[in-house]
Amino acid sequence: MKRKALQSFIAPVTSVALVTAFSISTAVGANSQGAYDDKRSAEEYWAEFKQDSEQNWDNTQEAFRDGWIESKLETALILNEHLNPFEIDISVDDDTATLKGEVSSDIDKELAENVAIGIEGIDDVENKLTVATDLGSEQEQETGRNFSQYMEDISTTAAIKTELLASSNINGISIDVDTYKDEVTLSGEVETQAQRKLAEAIVSKREGVTKVVNNLKVAS
Repeated sequence: MKRKALQSFIAPVTSVALVTAFSISTAVGANSQGAYDDKRSAEEYWAEFKQDSEQNWDNTQEAFRDGWIESKLETALILNEHLNPFEIDISVDDDTATLKGEVSSDIDKELAENVAIGIEGIDDVENKLTVATDLGSEQEQETGRNFSQYMEDISTTAAIKTELLASSNINGISIDVDTYKDEVTLSGEVETQAQRKLAEAIVSKREGVTKVVNNLKVAS
């Protein structure tokens, strides 16, 4: 599971559930006798699901157990201010957690392993993290932003992006928004100088924003 956001774990499951529900409701609505002729048996479905996910679960209980432990590990990594700047892929199979990705030092690598081994239900960790020293500067920039601030910045970014997309006077799709400790940076391209100023005004009036860095370029 990639630790980009907790939604990354929920979204694929939700999508599959919605598609499945829609298919079933369509079949029932059609009220056709052969509506379920192509339905796989539980055994066939589970075999294919295990193959697609590259896991060795014997039943749904094991699958959801591993998913639950993964979510606990993901949360622990996000809450750790030294590790949340990094993209760490995690997976859990039975009592073993596997970590993949890049961190900036051996200390961070060991810390991630210690966080994982501290999760109830995990007895062993396969630490496949690699050390990339060029990530150090990025981590230094992120250090000092606690989880509460991190979530507040995400909320601010989402709200601003939504308002830009809703405006009929500007192309919000072409504007990137980034928030760091209540300071918002705009980048991308707009059609006119007026749109550039409008985008900055939309951000400036947002409560809680302390500074706006307008890096928007006007298309020539």
